[in-house]
Amino acid sequence: MRKLLWAACLLPATTFAQQYTIEGKIDGWKGTDSIMLVYSEGGSFVQERGVAENGRFKFTGTFQEPRSVAIRLDRNDKPGASRDNISLYLEPRTIFVISKDSLKNATIEGGQLNAEALELKKQTGETFTGLVALRMKAFSMPEAERKSKSPAMQALNAEYDSLTKKLEAEHIAFIRQHPNSYIALETLLKIAGAKVTYEKFAPLFEQLGPSLKNLKAGKEFAARLETAKLTASGVKMQNFVSYDTARNELQLKDMLRNSKLTLVDFWASWCGPCRAENPNVVKAFNAFHDKGFNIISVSLDDNADRWKAAIIKDGMPWYHVSGLKKWDEPVAKQFGVNAVPDNFLLDADGKVIGRGLRGEALYKAVEEKLK
Repeated sequence: MRKLLWAACLLPATTFAQQYTIEGKIDGWKGTDSIMLVYSEGGSFVQERGVAENGRFKFTGTFQEPRSVAIRLDRNDKPGASRDNISLYLEPRTIFVISKDSLKNATIEGGQLNAEALELKKQTGETFTGLVALRMKAFSMPEAERKSKSPAMQALNAEYDSLTKKLEAEHIAFIRQHPNSYIALETLLKIAGAKVTYEKFAPLFEQLGPSLKNLKAGKEFAARLETAKLTASGVKMQNFVSYDTARNELQLKDMLRNSKLTLVDFWASWCGPCRAENPNVVKAFNAFHDKGFNIISVSLDDNADRWKAAIIKDGMPWYHVSGLKKWDEPVAKQFGVNAVPDNFLLDADGKVIGRGLRGEALYKAVEEKLK
């Protein structure tokens, strides 16, 4: 019954302002301290200043939709000093932040969302700690060994991939267990990332309650899914029109006529990971172009000279187009590309048979499909 009541409480959140109160009690703080309540709103960070007297502080205000905020102690903002802060969720009630010594060691009492956030942290904590330990182990290795394909590095990468999949599975299990929780929606947005896979995340989104789908974040994600649906596996990619380096019009459908496989590659000359990946794309093109593999690269550049210079320097002898509008690139927006490098592998009919293929994965995918 309690969860049903909470789900009902979310329904008016899109329309009516709700009152929140945060009360803090940090026993180790003495005297007067400056603190801040920090949160994101409309793409910008907002900071509300407050004062703690002998560790006691209070913030009050209103909010319309569930929101994560951070409370930060100002006196540690000196160069080299570690920040003392804690994150929590606003709820229409009083939330208590209690600790013997610091914000980072505080417990949060009050509210269903904060309890569910703690539950998720407990469910994923061991796996997340394991991933952090593997990262630290990798960074402690000599640079040459990190970049090599030594047995030790391959074993470390395999273990990391295994834990990454486990962490995603734990997140997905939480979403399914809490379909009416804002934490579930927020978790879904995090694991979906910039490259939304329609086949994986649309079913999860459908399981969420209507109150979550009616939130701003829910509506925005629903729109992203609709865009992702255009490039789902097995779907024929829509035609697009752009302009090559000579500013002549070029269409995707023209590329497909004489190709067995076509890679629609998104990149930019200013993108370091893109430039690092380009040799792998060149390798695949050189190996399979004569067998029917073609590429059309869509650049998110806004400077024609730098774009053309990068094409020549990286030795990319295939078709290139760009609207020269950077993140407003029409083709990228058409297909929901929010991060580069990215790509779509299409069969002879223009149907999507792969996405985000990099390095050896791209080479092997093209090799296999052309057999």
